Parts: sequence; C-alpha cells; structure tokens
Amino acid sequence: MKNQIGIIGHGRFGAYFATQLRNAGYSVCAFDIAGGDGVLPLGELKKCPMVIYAVPIRALRIAINETIAFLSPSAIVLDVCSVKMIPCGILNELLPGFRRCGLHPLFGPQSAPNSCVGQRMAVCWLESPYPEVQEMLGALGVKVIECTPEEHDRQMAESQFLTHFIGRAAEACGIQKVPLSTKTHDDLMDIVEIITGNSVDLFHDMAVHNPMVAPARAKFLAAMIQVDAQIAAKEAAVKDHCTS
Repeated sequence: MKNQIGIIGHGRFGAYFATQLRNAGYSVCAFDIAGGDGVLPLGELKKCPMVIYAVPIRALRIAINETIAFLSPSAIVLDVCSVKMIPCGILNELLPGFRRCGLHPLFGPQSAPNSCVGQRMAVCWLESPYPEVQEMLGALGVKVIECTPEEHDRQMAESQFLTHFIGRAAEACGIQKVPLSTKTHDDLMDIVEIITGNSVDLFHDMAVHNPMVAPARAKFLAAMIQVDAQIAAKEAAVKDHCTS
C-alpha cells in the first residue's frame, strides 16, 4: 500500500474520493469532526503525510481550525472545494507553515461512479508542485489541468455554474422529457437529472463563494433578456403583417 492519506469529511464526496484513492493503492483514513461510523479519532491524523479536506466551502475554515492541532507539521494539506479563490485563501491564511495545494475534481459519484480514471482534475499549486501530489494524481489516472485559483473560478463561473444555473431553472419551470422530444432536448434533460441529483447546498456554494459568478450571471441574464426582446420584436412584426 502507498502512504496513508487522511480525508477530513466523510460525507458523500469524501467517502467516494476515499474509495477512488483506495482503488489507486493508497491507505486512506477517514476523519470527521462530527464523528460517526467508520471514522478515526483525530489524534490519528498525525500519522498522515497528506491530508485532504473534503468538506463544503462554508465549513472549511471551521474544519481547519478544529483539526490543525492534529496535523503533522510536515503534512501536505489539500482541499477539494468546487471553487478555489476563497478556499486557497483560507489555506494560505490558516496554514502558512504547511505545504498546501488546491484541487477540484471535475467529477463525482454521479458522473464517474465507478472510476475517476480519465476524468479531469483542476490543480492550483500554491507554492511549487509536490512530487507526492503528482504521484497521487498519476495513480488516480486523472487528467491534470493546472491553473491559478483566479483562472479556475473564472472558468467555473462560465461552465459549471451556468450549467447548474440553467439546470436548476429548468427544474423550477417543470421542464421534463416528453414523447415529442428532440435528441438535444433529451440530452438537456439528462444533464438536468444529473445536476438536480446534487444538493442545493452545493449549487449555492458554487454560486455565492465564487467571486466570478455574479458578473457571469448578470451577463447571462442580460443576454437572455436581449434574446427575448428579439423574439418579441419578431412576434410584433408578424402580428402587424397579419393584421395589415
């Protein structure tokens, strides 16, 4: 077995990622500040040369503050939040003496339930690349995309967030698969099904904790209003033509 990796946060994604790491040959120890079945006492954290915080962004600061005393001073500390500017800022603020790195697995239990091999992983090196982390990523078989936290959040605002934004709006409208459906509509409904299978809290986290989302959302909504106005103008022109 490879070196031990500690995962703090034994929720849905934490448990899933622990399985992926075990499949890659690592010995994984699960920890959770709330306790629960299958987790170890926090004192065991000192035995882990690499520690991954798999907690929601809203809980990251609390989780670090409640576990920092149990970390080995030589540990590499990572997070897997779906946004990166704020989490990486928290890592830099609270853990200046540790080697640290921000990760965002662009996959999860729904999109890659059996294996993460070939899936994409955003990596934000906060210092220099660490061989231990590079080895772990290689063992997982993921496609690494290196970026700054700022570039990550800009791209996520225009990709992940807008996809979830559209999916949540479609769900709120009651849009669903129908017998007279096009292939593209079926594809959209498949995406909506995946998106709405995630928690609303995850959606809110990726929205309110990404500073790049507000301008991206405003730009998208303005474009929707513009497109709607174009359709309205065409409707008015057709009506005038039919009544003249």
